[in-house]
Amino acid sequence: MAVVGGIVLCLAYGLGLLGSGLPLGSFTVGPISIPFTTLMGLSVALPLALVAPRRWPWGPTAKIWILAGLIATIAPLYLMWRTPAPGLNDLSHFIDRAPSIGPSQVLTGQVIEEPRLNRRLKGRFLLRVDTLQVLDNQGEITFEVTVTGKAYVTAPLLQITGLHRGQRLQATGSLYAPQSALNPNGFDFRAYLLERGAFSGFVANQLDLLTAPSWGLWAVRQRIVKAQVRALGSPAGQVVSAMALGRRAVDLPFDIQAVFTKVGLAHTVAASGFHVSLLLGTVLALTRSRSDRLRVGIGVAVLLGYLCLTGAQPSVLRAVLMGGAALVGMAQDRKVIPLGALLIALTALLLLNPRWIWDIGFQLSATATFGLIVTVPPLMARLTALPIPVATLLAVPCAATLWVLPLLLYHFNTFSLVSVGLSAVTTPLVMVISLGGILSGAIALLWPAAGSAVAWVLAWPVQGLLALAEGSSHLPGSGLAVGQLALWQVLGLYGLMLLAWLHPVGQRRTGLIAAALGLVLMVPLSVQAIGQDRITVLAAGGELVWVWQDQGQTTLYNSGDADTAFYTVQPFLRQAGVNRLARAIAPVLPSDYPSGWQTLALETPITTFYGAGEAPPSSGFQGNYQRLQVGQSTAAGPLTLQPLGTDNPIMRLVTPHQSWLMLPPLELPLQDYLAAGAAKVLPSQVLVWDGGELSQTLLAAVQPTVALCYGRTLLPFVASQLRHQGIAVYWTQRDGAIAWQPQTGFQRYRDHHRHGASLGD
Repeated sequence: MAVVGGIVLCLAYGLGLLGSGLPLGSFTVGPISIPFTTLMGLSVALPLALVAPRRWPWGPTAKIWILAGLIATIAPLYLMWRTPAPGLNDLSHFIDRAPSIGPSQVLTGQVIEEPRLNRRLKGRFLLRVDTLQVLDNQGEITFEVTVTGKAYVTAPLLQITGLHRGQRLQATGSLYAPQSALNPNGFDFRAYLLERGAFSGFVANQLDLLTAPSWGLWAVRQRIVKAQVRALGSPAGQVVSAMALGRRAVDLPFDIQAVFTKVGLAHTVAASGFHVSLLLGTVLALTRSRSDRLRVGIGVAVLLGYLCLTGAQPSVLRAVLMGGAALVGMAQDRKVIPLGALLIALTALLLLNPRWIWDIGFQLSATATFGLIVTVPPLMARLTALPIPVATLLAVPCAATLWVLPLLLYHFNTFSLVSVGLSAVTTPLVMVISLGGILSGAIALLWPAAGSAVAWVLAWPVQGLLALAEGSSHLPGSGLAVGQLALWQVLGLYGLMLLAWLHPVGQRRTGLIAAALGLVLMVPLSVQAIGQDRITVLAAGGELVWVWQDQGQTTLYNSGDADTAFYTVQPFLRQAGVNRLARAIAPVLPSDYPSGWQTLALETPITTFYGAGEAPPSSGFQGNYQRLQVGQSTAAGPLTLQPLGTDNPIMRLVTPHQSWLMLPPLELPLQDYLAAGAAKVLPSQVLVWDGGELSQTLLAAVQPTVALCYGRTLLPFVASQLRHQGIAVYWTQRDGAIAWQPQTGFQRYRDHHRHGASLGD
């Protein structure tokens, strides 16, 4: 009974933390807003305390149920208490004030993490700040104040060369406020920094080091990485280092990361429970002829050493705790229950840091480990006709993939149909490379040349793994966008899987459970895709990007540049479940815009391209191309395209419900000229413009009911004029993406997606 009671208390704590993410609102006590989920624990526990002991006499007592309710009630409050908040003198309080004093700022502080490269090949790191200075145009200090907090600093690549954790420096540049997500499936930079206790961003153009680097674990990691890269070159050397120490220890090229993520091998280049289990299992196998006390001592030393090298990541900590439990059981000659060890390890980690409940790596590690424990044995029992090594290679990836699939779909909106088969094929290579990389790293600490020699032996396995991953990424279904799962679908999928594990009916009716899983997953997504009629103007940093989803057919107007296509358009299309564009419209834009279409075409094929040039802007385009003629209407399925500008991308788009006039930045004389020359075709319900001044002549010709600004700035007097004329005004920079549907009209993304806890980082 005591064991069952402990399980109930641990589960109550975890469920209480998860409940903090449910959108059930909150109530206010004084200045504090408390989520309603704090009341759910007791409201569920009190009836159980009255009923459960009678129906379950060998289960927990009424006191345990009430205690579980109290724990579940307190858990969201504990999470709120542990959530970072800016202090009274935090740097973030000066973001708005500093630019009004001087054009540039200087931060003085200590680097608290190793610099890494972002996708734009700029350095990024966290700086614990103690002083803020504001400079005038002559570089003289006009304001200085002592501050606290952390800043997320980006700097040119050459500026971070030789920079390491622990050094003090001065960074000259400009402060900015991190922005929350403005688009569906967009990157929430504000939440990302919140998880790291930072509330300010800083773009540095110059770094001045104040202290020399001191010895630290960074030197150990750097010694290992240099030895392996020296032997294998790039990117093979970085891949080996990432598979040995995790990708946080090395700047793995982003194209390699993208390929591994697409085909479901991202876990192989991240320090995880797989690596810890592999390492500990190998150490115990090599020392099996020694005494248990010696084996336990060596095992503990290896676990702690690996934890120090990889960093205190949730997935590694969980695996180290479970490995430690196994070693304790070995020392005491007692059998360790894997599920019990997992539950205790997860509870301990969430007591240490309750915010890890929303860490994607933590969630995936926990569910994958649970899946391996409960699903591998029954799968192995069904694969008795196969040799044990072959059956294991099939059962392990199948079990892990099954249990992480709902979370993968919820967070990333994509799934790789080749992941299970590829994991089975590559597991032997991954084991060899991981163990070889760890061995090479250990030797490199003592003798770098010898470590490089050992790493050189891994050349063929690494090249084979890279070739398999790259080749699989081009197979159909390697990165299938499925759309955004609802929370009820995630809960329903896990409920059905738990039923198949726990209940005899579910165990006997596995085919029925599988069919139910497919219905819960695919039917809502299919109905939504087929019946959807939705137009979205994305918040794209000053670029006009327009998307129409119509009964499974998607039209995209403008991809933006390469960054916009990668960071804004592709995530939106994945969230929408779009694997192919029926129509793509390329207006006349600056010379760098073809890179955006080329970036997009690598992931999302296009059936028909409409453009103003002689050829499509994407060199990889294989579909139909139709050139648009200025002044002529072109039918693109149910959409009508009307180009109205020769040198400027003025476009009128007519859907069955309404017409949209797309305007680039135009001077007032050009606007008057357009109104005079095309007055008959200009009337449109929706005017989309850059936020600059609008000619009254043009407004009279267009007669819009809605004006939508896609620019970075919106002139206040222009917005006031439009509202005075009865025209509704929207601004993507302020409101986020603007969506229109026949049933609901126009909606702002930020009206429905406020800050708060969410399932993920």
